[in-house]
Amino acid sequence: MTDTSKWDGAFAKQENEDKRVQSLTEYRLLGNTGLRVSPIAFGAGTFGEKWGDAWSTGKEQGREIFNRYIEADGNFFDTSDVYQFSESELWLGEYIKDAGIRDRLVISTKATQNQAVNDPNGGGNGRKHIIESVNKSLERLGTDYIDLFYLHHWDQVTPVEEVVMTFDQLIKEGKIRHYGLSNFPAWYVSKAHTIAQQRFLNPVSAIQNQYSLVARGDNAEYLPMCKHLGIAYTAWSPLANGLLTGKYQVSAEGELTGSGRLTEAWATDPSVANLATKEKVAVIAELLRISKETGHTPSQIALNWMIKHRGVTTAVIGARKLEQLESNLEALEFNLDQAHVDALNEVSALTPQSPYSYHTPEFLELIHTGTTVKHV
Repeated sequence: MTDTSKWDGAFAKQENEDKRVQSLTEYRLLGNTGLRVSPIAFGAGTFGEKWGDAWSTGKEQGREIFNRYIEADGNFFDTSDVYQFSESELWLGEYIKDAGIRDRLVISTKATQNQAVNDPNGGGNGRKHIIESVNKSLERLGTDYIDLFYLHHWDQVTPVEEVVMTFDQLIKEGKIRHYGLSNFPAWYVSKAHTIAQQRFLNPVSAIQNQYSLVARGDNAEYLPMCKHLGIAYTAWSPLANGLLTGKYQVSAEGELTGSGRLTEAWATDPSVANLATKEKVAVIAELLRISKETGHTPSQIALNWMIKHRGVTTAVIGARKLEQLESNLEALEFNLDQAHVDALNEVSALTPQSPYSYHTPEFLELIHTGTTVKHV
């Protein structure tokens, strides 16, 4: 019988490499492009005041956070037209203009959700809405081009061809440099990439999905897809909406306690509500153990594990307070021992479901029967 837990742990181990990341200037290429981005991007969802205190910074506090990330030589900012009901784009654009450094930064933003009243085309991924969203984001950000424009969600109705051709047009017009897809099915991303290749159009450059020590479902399909197609993988919520920060406790009855967004406001992923699973509790316990052994915070350990992950291009972090950003940036200043990496891989490993349970090294042995087969 195949030991799937052993396989998953081994698979995860192979995906981690000893990346001696020491600063935000050890840039990574955004997929098969020449665009260089920092290993930690700043997610500007907290820039604004329209989502309430648990999600928001003040205007000047946001500027301090922006300036500190720049001082640390970070170059990658991520936002969306829906963050703070578009206020995030406005504040980010103002900060960039005042700093006078637009061309040294990489800006990504997104659109899909409908924020209009009684407008059936005010949302979705159709050509009309994409073009209008790009134009409005350009205006709010105060720039004449966007480095990376994502569709934020799959609308489940727009043909892939329409999306690819629209983005190709926007690239040729100079309004965007690259495009990506966030929270989309892997088959849709692959189809978009194939259509672009066949028609000599600009392909998908990046995807942005949720990934963390308690959300590793993308190991099976998305990470291998990105590797084979040359698509960048940017990870949102690497700290699982704060669950991996160490500030929450889970009782024996499964009740979450502690002060923070998860107990006082709302999370960006509805599934986060199912917090008290034994798997997540085990991951938190392991983080706390390693934190005690190393002297680094659980957040720093979770981020360090992430940025050493072979398949992840960039981890997108947010911060509501300057000290949160400072602490997160310290994740770049150390390297976990391999024993700690292995322990985190093992405790967070998922048991592969069919058909992935047939992709294990043990099952491959039944296929190749001792024959060595390699790509050259």
